[in-house]
Parts: sequence; structure tokens; C-alpha cells
Amino acid sequence: MAAPDFIEIGSDDPKATTAFFTAVMDWTWEDGEGGGGYFTDGTRKVGMHQEGTPCMVPYLAVDNIEVAVARVKSAGGALMGEIAEAPGFGRFATCTDPRGVRFGLHEK
Repeated sequence: MAAPDFIEIGSDDPKATTAFFTAVMDWTWEDGEGGGGYFTDGTRKVGMHQEGTPCMVPYLAVDNIEVAVARVKSAGGALMGEIAEAPGFGRFATCTDPRGVRFGLHEK
């Protein structure tokens, strides 16, 4: 069974979201390449990117992202966009179940 191992926050106001989570969770913000970045508590990282509809997406650990995406599709789900790679973070795929619930797959 895949376990959650990463969280991505989508925000329509990254400055406000950064201020909120640094105040509430005592996380530190680290700028990334391309305008994004991530929060950290010194051990874990929580990514954030610009998104029109605010959301929080759990990413589930998988051994082989292509196999996992194929299983999502065969069960009636969908891949949103393409499989992406982030240096130092691994490979990611954002998916939806047949009802539109968003979740991610993460291969380290």
C-alpha cells in the first residue's frame, strides 16, 4: 500500500499562504527555482506552487511511477498533465480518481 510521503500546496496568493503556514506551523520557507519553493520544519518538506484554486494535495509513495499511473488509468482515474521530475525531490504525477478527487504519486 502506498503511504503519503509529500504534500503540495496550491495557492492563488503565495505570499499570504507563506505567511499563514509559517505562523501556524512554524515552518521555514525556502525559495526554489522557477518561482516555487517549499516549506520545511528541518526534517520534512511541503511544496507550494501558484494555482488558481487553492488546494492541498497528498502525494503517495510508489516504486514505479509509470506502473502506478497505468493502474490509475485502468481503474478509471486520470493523469493531470505529465509525469514531472524535480531535481532533489524525485518524479511526480498528479492524478484524479473517477470522481475528480486529486492526489499525487511520488517516485523517489
